Amino acid sequence: MENSGYLQNDPESIRYRRNSNTLTILGAGVSIFGFWGIIKLFTQIALGIHIFDASDEEALGDIGMIIAMFFLVIIMAFDVLLRLFVGLRARRDGQGKKVGKSYLVFIVWLMIGSIGSIYIVIDSILQGSGAFFDNYVALFMELSSLGICLEVFIAAISVRRYRAKMKKESN
Repeated sequence: MENSGYLQNDPESIRYRRNSNTLTILGAGVSIFGFWGIIKLFTQIALGIHIFDASDEEALGDIGMIIAMFFLVIIMAFDVLLRLFVGLRARRDGQGKKVGKSYLVFIVWLMIGSIGSIYIVIDSILQGSGAFFDNYVALFMELSSLGICLEVFIAAISVRRYRAKMKKESN
């Protein structure tokens, strides 16, 4: 009698289903963090909050500030697209659809970027520069983003190992 139609409740199968669910749910979380950056940037612009220091604005001048803002928007758009790619691929992987490994490389890049941002924010806090509340919100958001990316990465590796093992056992 074939056992493939029955729900497997051994610890390894339960962990696989939990990790697949993690990929599906947190894949959306990775995407949402990209939009958070865009929302924050546009809110700062709309509220007239300075994104650059006054000394930077003075040194760059009007044309330099326009160019700097242009590059900032390009970087933010790239971040959103990268997070969307990773998030959508993680969701597909969690749903059992065939997905390449490239999103795992990109999620490592996102984690490295988050670690760099955390370092910059902690340095800003220790130097006493920037707004107190803004620094701690930024730290919380970057730690959250790093945690989600790390969980997605670990779940993806676990799911892929389980699938490879099941494929090997079925042959």
